[in-house]
Amino acid sequence: MMQLTQSVWLWGLLALALPIAIHLLSRKEGRVVPVGSLRHLRETTSQQFRGIKLNELLLLAVRSLLIILFVLLLAGLFWKNADRQLWVVVDHDLLQNTRAMALADSLTDKGYEWRWLESNFPKKDRNQESSSKNNWQLIDQLHTQHLQHAVLLSTGLLTEFIGESQPLGPHIDWHVFEPLERKTTLYTVEKSGNKFQRTLYSFANRTHFITDTLSVFPDSVQPVNPIRVSLVADKNFEQDARIVTAALKSIAAQLPVSIELQSALQPNTDWLMWLSAEAKPKTSAKIISTDLTQSNQLLQQQTVNQWQLTQRLSVDAALQNDFTIQLAKLITNNVVADKKISTLDNRTLPEAFFKKAEVKTAAIVNAEFNVPLLILFLLTLAAERLLAFVRKQ
Repeated sequence: MMQLTQSVWLWGLLALALPIAIHLLSRKEGRVVPVGSLRHLRETTSQQFRGIKLNELLLLAVRSLLIILFVLLLAGLFWKNADRQLWVVVDHDLLQNTRAMALADSLTDKGYEWRWLESNFPKKDRNQESSSKNNWQLIDQLHTQHLQHAVLLSTGLLTEFIGESQPLGPHIDWHVFEPLERKTTLYTVEKSGNKFQRTLYSFANRTHFITDTLSVFPDSVQPVNPIRVSLVADKNFEQDARIVTAALKSIAAQLPVSIELQSALQPNTDWLMWLSAEAKPKTSAKIISTDLTQSNQLLQQQTVNQWQLTQRLSVDAALQNDFTIQLAKLITNNVVADKKISTLDNRTLPEAFFKKAEVKTAAIVNAEFNVPLLILFLLTLAAERLLAFVRKQ
């Protein structure tokens, strides 16, 4: 079955009027007949003339065919294999979406085969849902299937599009169904006699957090343990220790977390602030120590559980390098150890993103380019030039 990727170019067929007009207006040179004498020629009063008519019909046909082939090349004519499959590729997250399921069922009634939006695209009866997926990689895999047509139904979550975007191609249609609003209690914490609850709200267009003050903790959420920080400093690092203490107090005051500051290394310590020139002790806690090196970063990671302060702490150095903010991101990063914030993000790419003109234009490159049509066009062009030279037209 023939199909066009850019049918708008069919308007170019109007150019067929040009060779017809040229052939109508052209006059073929008459044949010269040598005559020995004009004595036996008589002048007549009747006038003979030739009306407008087409000449060089073979050349006209070749030139018209050349225009038709050129327009079809611009329009992206290609032949679709009728034996190729039709797929409807469904995201597992849409199983509770009635609109998406109704569309998927209607497509299966029309001969589309149900596939899951997972690696290798398992069939409907082979549910192999994975914990995470990258839709750009899946689109790249889908191009290798050489399908006649594929309809993708997904939530379009931002977290599922990683890396460089891939063109869909003219044979792939993508439909996005926005997920439901997600409300998740991340953790509860008690500090200074008050109880706080941190809740995540995620919509299709934004994600934000709200901290509520509670009178009683809900039974469904276990309060997180306070962050235990041991601060060990030599006399030469007393000013550094004061700045670290002030930063920790500011973090505890501004964020819904509880921080227990200890003056010595304890067995249950989460973080050890080692402000000393002596060798660091062996501990299971994460360590922030002093290691004066030339670096643009005040806090620099050395190993998985060790960071270093690359310069001595002062008020100016702490303010210029946003020391309190960096320290807050570091020690509060794993407050909710059993939940990944990224997996709770419900922000999505809009469906219009998959219908941009530049995406569809780029996808033409991936369409089956009609090489035989191009070869026929070049042969016709050569034949037209040769015929025009022979016929002197």
